[in-house]
Amino acid sequence: MKIVLIDPPFEGPDSLGNNVSLAPVVNVVPSMGLAYLAAVLEKAGHAVKILDATLGLSSASVLDETVRFGPQIIGVTATTPNFRSARRLAQEIRRQLPEILLVLGGAHVTCAPEHAMSFGLFNVGVVGEGEETLLELVKTYAARGAAGLESVPGLVFRRDNDLIRTPPRPFIHRLDELPFPARHLQPPLAAYRPTPCTYRRLPLGVMITSRGCPSKCTFCDRSIFGTKYRTRSPENVVAELSEVVRKHGAREIRFYDDAFTLDHRRVYTILDLMAKEKLRPSWTCLTKARGISRDLLAAMKAGGCWQVQFGLESGDPEMLLRMGKGNTVEDNRRAVSWARTLGLTVRGDFVVGTPGETAQSLERTFCHAVKLKLDYAYFHKFVPYPGSELYETLTARGHRFDFDTLGSSVVDNDSIHYVPDGLDAAHYRRWLNAVYKRFYFRFGYVLRRAMAVRSWEEWRGQVRGFQAVAGLKT
Repeated sequence: MKIVLIDPPFEGPDSLGNNVSLAPVVNVVPSMGLAYLAAVLEKAGHAVKILDATLGLSSASVLDETVRFGPQIIGVTATTPNFRSARRLAQEIRRQLPEILLVLGGAHVTCAPEHAMSFGLFNVGVVGEGEETLLELVKTYAARGAAGLESVPGLVFRRDNDLIRTPPRPFIHRLDELPFPARHLQPPLAAYRPTPCTYRRLPLGVMITSRGCPSKCTFCDRSIFGTKYRTRSPENVVAELSEVVRKHGAREIRFYDDAFTLDHRRVYTILDLMAKEKLRPSWTCLTKARGISRDLLAAMKAGGCWQVQFGLESGDPEMLLRMGKGNTVEDNRRAVSWARTLGLTVRGDFVVGTPGETAQSLERTFCHAVKLKLDYAYFHKFVPYPGSELYETLTARGHRFDFDTLGSSVVDNDSIHYVPDGLDAAHYRRWLNAVYKRFYFRFGYVLRRAMAVRSWEEWRGQVRGFQAVAGLKT
């Protein structure tokens, strides 16, 4: 069969609200989810086209290319923040191709299936990991049509006024059996625009070497990959790494795992294999402050890692407990100190505005970020995403969240879905609007950043970053 997979547009008000100055530094990287789905379908003999509208491809262009390809099935992926965009695209598809089988996948339909399927636009939704489910869906649809989809595990669809869910599909445990992502169906890596603080060299390639996160952060949705940590073998990881570097031209790698360093032995083996294969791209990863070791960080630095990203979340001990982080302020301080002493650049991510937050705890978080001498700090506004523990808790208490009319991007400070009881809404919005200038426009910080630049690409990215922050409204 012919299948088109679409990553919908995500720009302007949907992603930024009025913070339009951030547009040049929005993170635009290839969708590994669609690339994995395409690889599985191609391996089974289907013809697949990926359309990535996050690169500025208009809805009209998406439709023109789709019609020319002549698919029997169209798949659209959507998170909660870009679901409004996915709906608009689906409406256009329905007008031009009213009989097409339109499939929705991604985080939003997985964690909020009733809402996602309530608009009558999508015939069926894929819940959870999509590779095996979509493959079986295509096979069944080709043989028996839409009526046969009831037999496929992992789906959701509407029949009359009822929401029908087929039995859940087990998680994929043998990740090595998945083909490598079909990057040849995506635009070249050089076409993408990663956030400036996340690279030193371009083009940047992204990889996912594990699935599942055992952490219990209350603000996080883990419904796609679950809580059981599943890994690819070091040999499989390095084989893909070789392909991304030598075939697709990546000069730097970003490991997008939720917990890349959870298994220390696996990381050491990956580093050994990279050395044996003479693979020396620079690379970065997300890791956890608790459970990391100085020795592992040193080995990572020696193996080409130049930046680690820690989910620090708060500088207030009570807030860390409330968020279920499992790490303390001292854990954060120690891990950042190790990394900085070893010469690694450190990015710290914070989530502000969860239940229990106060004006005082906000300031503790800001001061914590300054004292740690972080190279980069992100202060993400809390959004009660469906699928998270806090969403369930707050809705059980009577809160209702309007994701249809309000933006749900973490950088859209015009659309605040939740304000903690101990925090004044006006103060919260002012703090969010001012915090980046307070952090990045300190004289000592600017001087330290300028002296740390190691490449022309990094320098240009830093300039764009400062210009973006300078344009933020306060």
